[in-house]
Amino acid sequence: MIRDDEKLELFVNWRIESIKLLTKSKISKNEFLNRNYDYLKKLDLKPFSNIDTVEKALYNYQYYNIMAKRNNYLAQKYKDKKKKLYKKFLNERENCYCLKDNATKSFLDLIDYNDIEGYYINVNSKRLSGKIYEIYAINMQDVILHSKNLEILNNLKANGKFDTTSRDSLIDSYVNKSY
Repeated sequence: MIRDDEKLELFVNWRIESIKLLTKSKISKNEFLNRNYDYLKKLDLKPFSNIDTVEKALYNYQYYNIMAKRNNYLAQKYKDKKKKLYKKFLNERENCYCLKDNATKSFLDLIDYNDIEGYYINVNSKRLSGKIYEIYAINMQDVILHSKNLEILNNLKANGKFDTTSRDSLIDSYVNKSY
């Protein structure tokens, strides 16, 4: 049986390889999300309740981000068919985004807000415009996080790590690609 710390190391390597495939356009956003969902299920590593390393924070972030997007996809399937299921999946999506934000807070605390940049990103979505921002970890490979959370935003500003000027996301083709 594989220990959780070994599973976490497998995830770290998978994450880097998966992002490379997406960045090089070898897989689509949908394929990326589906592959990540399948991998998380296969890995069978539950989110960490005690986030005491950057790797655990990033795992929880990725886990809840993928689950939120999956719940959103499922909600859209039932939007015009079964209102109760539609609402259930939307509620699950929002819960996952909240847990993802908790992972982001832990990540920022663990790195003590060092070597990061935060800024609003230009998005095609009117619903997200002026609300979603990006957190870029300058000295970490492929660590780009997104949030709409006001507490995180205020903490970034309080630590002098937020530029209010909107920019294109470093992963714009992913962010602005619908699925």
